[in-house]
Amino acid sequence: MRALLILSALAVAACQPKAGAPEEDVEVSRVILPEPDYTRYTCEDGQSTQVKYVGQDQATVSLGQRTLHLKRAVSASGARYTGGGLQWWSKGDQGFRAPLKPGEDVASATPVLCWSGDPPPVQPPEPGAPGGLPDDRTPISEAPFTPDSAQGAANVVQTFYAHLSAGKAGEASKLMRGASPPDLDSYWSYQALVGAPGEIEGAAGSLFVRVPVVIYGRLRTGQPIHQSGDAVLRRSNDVPGATAEQRAWRIERIELR
Repeated sequence: MRALLILSALAVAACQPKAGAPEEDVEVSRVILPEPDYTRYTCEDGQSTQVKYVGQDQATVSLGQRTLHLKRAVSASGARYTGGGLQWWSKGDQGFRAPLKPGEDVASATPVLCWSGDPPPVQPPEPGAPGGLPDDRTPISEAPFTPDSAQGAANVVQTFYAHLSAGKAGEASKLMRGASPPDLDSYWSYQALVGAPGEIEGAAGSLFVRVPVVIYGRLRTGQPIHQSGDAVLRRSNDVPGATAEQRAWRIERIELR
């Protein structure tokens, strides 16, 4: 405690102007604090929205360089506010922002989802839907598989994305060869679905297999992500002199759309 008091005193002393110094030579740093009583919402379009609720009948919405004053409007649920060509519909810790066209009382445009707490989860596309895994109705075999089989390659991909979902990019990178995992600092959440592997193909002393993947999650700026494609794995053929690491399936590259 005594050491802490000494450090605090030194910090205060360092901020005091020197005796006799001209007033204009004293530099004062100010910390810009957020507006009081405003609730900050993160939105799926990446544009932050701040809202101040004034009583029960008004709301001030700060959107980029614009500040709009909205009035309460009729709604079956939640609290809906309109004004200045904007509709803001608050429901719990979520809000829905939509532009109002001339003459509209209720916005016809698709609203942008916003939230003030934890982000809502992102759902992957259904199998067979655009961007989803193939709609393969064949039952998955529960028979044991060997590490060098196609299913062994798919298991590497599942382990790879399990590490990424847990934030363990270092562990995930050990399952790649000649590539790097995504930068997880850019994501709020990062998840994947892994499909059934294709057939093993051989070329120039190596074996290759494709495993379909669907990536879904959310960027830290709020936007949802949906990507699909293939993880391409390679291992050395069982040629004399090949090491255990060379004979193991590793992710050569990931081709996402």
